[in-house]
Amino acid sequence: MGSREKMTEYVEKRASLGAVEAADKACRRRIQMLLDEASFVELDSLAESRGLAFGFERPKVAGDGVVTGYGTIDGRLVYVAAQDPSVYGGSIGQMHALKISKAVQMAAAAGVPFIGLYETGGSRIEEGIVGLESLGALIADMTDASGEIPLIAGVFGPCAGGAALLAGTSDFVFMTEDKAVISMIGPLVISAVENKGADNAATVGNATVHTESTGLAAYKAADETELIGAMKALFNYLPDCAEGFMMPGDETDDVNRTDSALDDIAAGLDQGYQVRDIIASVLDQESMFETYAAYAPGMVTAFGRLGGTVVGVVANAAARIDADMAAKAIRMVEFCDAFAIPLITVTDSEGYVISQQAEEDGLVIAATNLMRTFQQAAMPRIGLIIGKAYGTAYLTMNSKSSGADVVYAWPTAEIAALSADTAAHIIYRKEIAAASDPASARQNFVDKYADEVASPYVAAGLAHVDEVIQPAATRPRLISALNMLTSAY
Repeated sequence: MGSREKMTEYVEKRASLGAVEAADKACRRRIQMLLDEASFVELDSLAESRGLAFGFERPKVAGDGVVTGYGTIDGRLVYVAAQDPSVYGGSIGQMHALKISKAVQMAAAAGVPFIGLYETGGSRIEEGIVGLESLGALIADMTDASGEIPLIAGVFGPCAGGAALLAGTSDFVFMTEDKAVISMIGPLVISAVENKGADNAATVGNATVHTESTGLAAYKAADETELIGAMKALFNYLPDCAEGFMMPGDETDDVNRTDSALDDIAAGLDQGYQVRDIIASVLDQESMFETYAAYAPGMVTAFGRLGGTVVGVVANAAARIDADMAAKAIRMVEFCDAFAIPLITVTDSEGYVISQQAEEDGLVIAATNLMRTFQQAAMPRIGLIIGKAYGTAYLTMNSKSSGADVVYAWPTAEIAALSADTAAHIIYRKEIAAASDPASARQNFVDKYADEVASPYVAAGLAHVDEVIQPAATRPRLISALNMLTSAY
């Protein structure tokens, strides 16, 4: 074949592939929605299946059921892999897995995020161990890249068995509400083994389960458009790699802005409040992006901007911490530490949950892991104590002893081993019993403990709190501390 014939063959081959690429395929539509217009560059479009075949062999398809390549989101480089459910259900064979592996490896080498758009029937059965080993190698590549670059997964349909590990190794998982399923065993298999009806099978590993019960998924979307929009919104808060953000963000809000509403919240702290309102007030306006909102809602984790700088936030929203809340906090602390994102904590907790079941479920392990995670973290950390900080809740929520760089307290903070009421009853029980008016004596001792032990001014006097601040001025104080810390790190 001469050179002219080779060029003719190429043009014809590309024309036939172009017809397929131009078709309304879900995988290409999703890539188009995700990336900047005309920025996508495809890789390995001609790759085809190969290897073992047991009993039958399916016709080879160019691309082998997954589209991979790179492009930009708001001008930032990112690598992408989108499975094609129209090609053998998006099943994963050797070349399919190798294509995704290559994209992950190239993303890690370039120091940019990787985004996987998943919808797959699982491993391609006719390729046997060849396909399984390639899937195993892909998961190993994902594991190696974890902590080096952000890994984001969008799940649009079934994702079972080994394929579920692709989502499991990602930092953030987004799922559509109607079709997405992540499970180790297929829902119909589970239904058959447990002798349950088809209606029960539909709930196995769906978006509600993983956003509310397991905490695997960070976000549940009504449809593909919402899912991809949420992924792009989160992307704005993520650095390219473990070196963090090379350029500071734009300041879109007054760094000296105060908020008198925080003084009102502090004054009415005993009557109840929403910690999310405090977080939103302190961060740059409209910059709060909450993650895992439906999972362990008693612990809030979020990203935001503070004076233009991206920060992570961990805050108590419930009076007591359980194991799931601790695990949720650990995930955020570890991610921020891996990618050099400064962390702000907001503490108001009476301690850990009180129940035999909680103890049997590993509450001590959860609290220990949270304390260890904070102690080992190296990114800039600022603690804000707004209310109660009792016992182990104080210790494990970014205290000075766990390595916090700066700790501020509102005048309403209470920092002690126990509540003033409980402590007074233990310490002064004999004096209270002997008093002519036990009720009045008890209150006096409660006030004495609150003033002499639990007061934030006592903690500040001992340098365990750096400053007791006016709630309205929380934002400028945090920004000042953040600027000081980020210039030092």
